Amino acid sequence: MNAHDTYRTASIQTADRGKLVVMVYDHCIQWCDRALEAQTNLEARTKAVSRIQDGIAELTCALDMEKGGDIAKQLWRLYDYMTWTLHQCIVQKASDGIERVRAMLAELRTAWQSAAEDIRRTQPSAVSGQARSFALMG
Repeated sequence: MNAHDTYRTASIQTADRGKLVVMVYDHCIQWCDRALEAQTNLEARTKAVSRIQDGIAELTCALDMEKGGDIAKQLWRLYDYMTWTLHQCIVQKASDGIERVRAMLAELRTAWQSAAEDIRRTQPSAVSGQARSFALMG
């Protein structure tokens, strides 16, 4: 394991739940950028889209449907739509869906970042000891 991988692993293992969610969004957005850059390289684009879908699966699994109520249900639907859209991009060899998914992810990332910062500031005891390992690497 190189220094970058060690740092990333330590960052994930010590992050609170809100920060982990933001990190997954960052991962998805970065892979959207890679998918868009790949354009005609179908293999690279498919790999990038697969990584985005992996991140979205992590976000979906992290939803607490009981505590999250309607917001969790709406996020589940949105994540499902994103996954379907990305699948269509591979089948149709189109980029417009990747751009739409990237825009949605960026907007949600901003909202999660803001919410996580608010909770850390107003309820620090609510985030201590909440670190949870996401299966997101690479």
